[in-house]
Amino acid sequence: MKELGRPEEAAASYREALAIDPGNPDTLSNLGIVLAQVGGIDEAIECYHMALARDPHHVHARNNLGNALRVQGKLEEAAEEFERVLAAAPGFADAMVNLGSVRAAQGHFQEARGLYERVIRNDPGSSPDARLGIATLHLLNHEFAPGWQGYDHRLECPEIRRGLRQSMRTLDLYRRLPRWRGPLEEPQHEVAIWAEQGIGDQVLFSTLIPELLGAGVKFVYEVDPRLLGAYERAFPGAHFVALGEPPAESLQRASRVLLAGSLPGFFRTDRKSFARQEGKLLTALPDRAAHYRAALKALPGIKVAVSWRSARTDWWGSRKTVGLMEFSPLLRFGGVTFVDVQYGDTNEERGEVEKATGVRMVRFEEVDHYNDLEELLAILDACDLLITTSNATAHFAGALGKRTWLLYTADRAPFHYWAHGGSHRTLWYPAVEVVTAPQLSEWTSLAEFAAAKLARELN
Repeated sequence: MKELGRPEEAAASYREALAIDPGNPDTLSNLGIVLAQVGGIDEAIECYHMALARDPHHVHARNNLGNALRVQGKLEEAAEEFERVLAAAPGFADAMVNLGSVRAAQGHFQEARGLYERVIRNDPGSSPDARLGIATLHLLNHEFAPGWQGYDHRLECPEIRRGLRQSMRTLDLYRRLPRWRGPLEEPQHEVAIWAEQGIGDQVLFSTLIPELLGAGVKFVYEVDPRLLGAYERAFPGAHFVALGEPPAESLQRASRVLLAGSLPGFFRTDRKSFARQEGKLLTALPDRAAHYRAALKALPGIKVAVSWRSARTDWWGSRKTVGLMEFSPLLRFGGVTFVDVQYGDTNEERGEVEKATGVRMVRFEEVDHYNDLEELLAILDACDLLITTSNATAHFAGALGKRTWLLYTADRAPFHYWAHGGSHRTLWYPAVEVVTAPQLSEWTSLAEFAAAKLARELN
């Protein structure tokens, strides 16, 4: 059940097994894995420690502990656990890949690559995680041709596969269907472009829709139902269907299929190809944007939208989520109206910030910022600037062509598509500027830096 994507049922089964055989390290380690999948990371860590207390040489439990620490953003502690695993089991491929991912996140790309290559040397016929790791390093360095070539290994990596679609059956179906080989191929009917990963990634890859149209490709494109209307407005002659499980019949009947994340391999093979990236992909509903613009008009200064956390609970999520209080040096900036556009319940965080700083952020409480994405697009359109961490809101603003400051610490891009290559601009969204620096390793210092930047621009 763990492999079938039903972690709650798997956890119940492991608990039953522990009732029969308390302290079994294998069962505790497996229970920790499924608890981590559903967000119970602290309980997962407790399981791993219990397993190691029973068997200190249990390399799988220690490797899983390293993964859990990585999710919490404790990269150095995670690295220590992986190194202990490798000291006991030098050929443990998972630990090498995991240590490589930590070193890559720390900016130690050469060490990361060496670990990935070591895995591949030990098992040349397999190692999809290591090959994907090398591909990601290529993408971070804007080496796009080899990067996209290796990016297709994501379909073979269990951890990545779980995040591509809600149903593993959909991916199994996809793999059985004929693959589109690119714009030089002329399928008899429509090419089906299947959505993948989170909604931010879906928006990112949809920036290649103009390339499909320009190449004369007939396609049916799967989009999140919350944005279906926005895509139909943007491309009135194109064929869109709502993302679903199982996929729409038109996606299954197409003569060729392709996951959206494989599109860049045909159209974005070097930095020069990004010159074709359009500055604006989507538009907000004009009347709704006018509504929010009127509501904000009487408030002082420029209107700056703010978003600060991701819905992801895996280790990628920990790299792009910050507490609103850590943004307080920025929020104290006078003469600006800050608009909360963060999805989810933010009342408690905003209350704490207001109590500590006296700053009261604007929030359109009637809007469900997670589900009412047409309204969110309109709010973003009505603001002058978005300041955000790496989350879906950054992608929405980028697709709108709305001026955006994308913040991440220590000049370490949480994802390859935010790597700026020294320009402090994203290649994917011309309106998005990256605000970071190697010495800004803490969110508070980064917020202070952003506040100073804002002051320079307004004075």
